Amino acid sequence: MVLALVIFSCKKDISKIGVNVVGDNPLKVTYVDTSSMIVHSELIDSLRTDELSVHIMGAIKDPVFGTMNASLYSQFRLKSGYEDYDFGTNPQLDSIVLYITYSETEVYGDTNYMQKWSVYEVGEDMFLDTAYYSFQQLRTQADVLGYAEFIPNFDSVEYIDVVAGDTTTILQPIRIPLSAELGMRLLAYDSLVYKDNESFMEAFKGIYITTLESNLPNSGGNLVSANFASDNTYIRLYYHNDEFPTDSLENSLQFDYVVNYSTARFSNFNHYDYHDADADFRAQVIDGDTTLSSEKVYLQGLGGVRTIVTFPHLPLMEDYDKFSINEAKLILSDIDETSNLPAIDELTLSYKVIIDSADYYYTITDASSGDLYFGGEYNSTNKNYTFRITQFMQDLLQGKNDDNKLRIEIVGGAIHGNRLVAGGSNPLIINDKRIKLQLIYTKIE
Repeated sequence: MVLALVIFSCKKDISKIGVNVVGDNPLKVTYVDTSSMIVHSELIDSLRTDELSVHIMGAIKDPVFGTMNASLYSQFRLKSGYEDYDFGTNPQLDSIVLYITYSETEVYGDTNYMQKWSVYEVGEDMFLDTAYYSFQQLRTQADVLGYAEFIPNFDSVEYIDVVAGDTTTILQPIRIPLSAELGMRLLAYDSLVYKDNESFMEAFKGIYITTLESNLPNSGGNLVSANFASDNTYIRLYYHNDEFPTDSLENSLQFDYVVNYSTARFSNFNHYDYHDADADFRAQVIDGDTTLSSEKVYLQGLGGVRTIVTFPHLPLMEDYDKFSINEAKLILSDIDETSNLPAIDELTLSYKVIIDSADYYYTITDASSGDLYFGGEYNSTNKNYTFRITQFMQDLLQGKNDDNKLRIEIVGGAIHGNRLVAGGSNPLIINDKRIKLQLIYTKIE
């Protein structure tokens, strides 16, 4: 114990080790959080949305961002092993229903809002190996296939017999009755249509689910997460024939058309050119008045908005070898006190790399150190997002980056409808919420 006390009592301040050897300390450590930045928000020009594990559906009207409508195009396939299926003698339709299972038990927006979805038949081919983006649309048939009004409900469950004596529990799916005309047409297709999936999808190209403009919310609204890679999302054909007559839907014969990872599908997000967004948003993001970004900037998922950050006074430095960035943090603060919508879970940063005169954006090097170091997650206590960008700033000083811009975007922007109003570069009233760069660097004198 005495020896331990002697050792610890002689412990030196690590920051002063070696100073007496070189005389005056040549290292000057500086902290600064007033580095100037240029920020502005812009529309996301393209967002790939095909074959996602989750597809966002519904409509919402945000007081800042205006109206957004999330729709879906999807193929359906024959169930495995049901090629060359025979509906029997004189098959007759009882009913045809589209079932859509939820992927999450959460609603983004007003949980009591009643969705009003319309279903149409797609009129052109979709291809699994084709990239589809959130702004794209396909031709559809004029007649409505189905319509449903519902409030998202995650309490009810359905028990399904899997094996005799065994059951499983799932969320009660969204149920949309489809037209009898479609059901009778599917029953009437000849054996050539049902010989394989290629032939079937040539005859029935898929469906389009949307909220018609006449049914868009005047306020509120909500978005739900649908699973279109699940055994519990399908079109079920209820029918009977001469061999198996029926007196009720429960006793009907059934045939399912399914979705899986081999069905082409993609989300379409319509923001209606932000015609009903608030005036400050439109002036900055739509009309390009970047001076307004000194007050606030914006982020929105589902092909919406991202924010660009530029460091105009941190270019390549000729004497960069005399500077070492100990730590650099970029902090973005939530300033919207009026919205009760849940915050964005996580943001990410990317930077531009020029390859063969083309621009490509990659996640910055610091992100490879893991989320615990890099950050980007929402801090609910401070209501902000913090990124460590130490390596990026060091590379910037050494001229290793093509430019000094960073793009801030939502992680999983194709499947998250969340949005953010954040402090700009120099807000007048809430200056403590401005976007800031905190730098700790060492300079060798």
